[in-house]
Amino acid sequence: MTHRTALVTGAARGIGAAIARALQQQGWQVLTPTRDVLDLAEPQSVADYLTDIADQPIDGLVINAGINNPAPLGTLCATDWLRIQQVNLTSAFTLISALAPTMAERGFGRIVGISSAYASRARAGRAAYSASKSGLEALIRTTAVELADRGVIANCVAPGFVDTELTRVNNPPEVIAKLLERVPVGRLASPQEIAEVVAFLMADANSYLTGQVITVDGGFACT
Repeated sequence: MTHRTALVTGAARGIGAAIARALQQQGWQVLTPTRDVLDLAEPQSVADYLTDIADQPIDGLVINAGINNPAPLGTLCATDWLRIQQVNLTSAFTLISALAPTMAERGFGRIVGISSAYASRARAGRAAYSASKSGLEALIRTTAVELADRGVIANCVAPGFVDTELTRVNNPPEVIAKLLERVPVGRLASPQEIAEVVAFLMADANSYLTGQVITVDGGFACT
């Protein structure tokens, strides 16, 4: 591939770090800003970062960073709701709005949003998280429709249960064991397994698959 640059959010660990490595192996130059540099919870930080990289062509964007603070309806406060939407959805809108048009002008772009199996399924305590991920999928579909004729391919990857710090923080071992009873493969995914799907969607070879949600959940959606 020709020299291209991708921005991956939330690449310090877990799925994001695996994605960054996979893209580098594919030949991408990868920007992996830390939270000190790009804090998606703060709109001004997002705006400042976009200003800082305004002179650097960005050919690919992986929207991976996200937060999930489980709380049942009735105890979920508006502040937490808004923060989850800002990090998981509104910052994605801001990044896509800033970067996708210039991709279209150059005739090439790849955008992948990391969604979740719970964008299309319900689980107690995940109202804010599920809503944000459903919104991300809708945003990505619209991006695909608007820019496909100018070389911009946009898709989502929806992981199921992945062996990450976030998964283990929000799910004690007994809960994970119970969840895996509904996963035909019978185990958590590795971050690398998610990254390999993302790498394909970002590749030059993927020139026709766009506007889709690729579910990588070990068969969970089938149960």
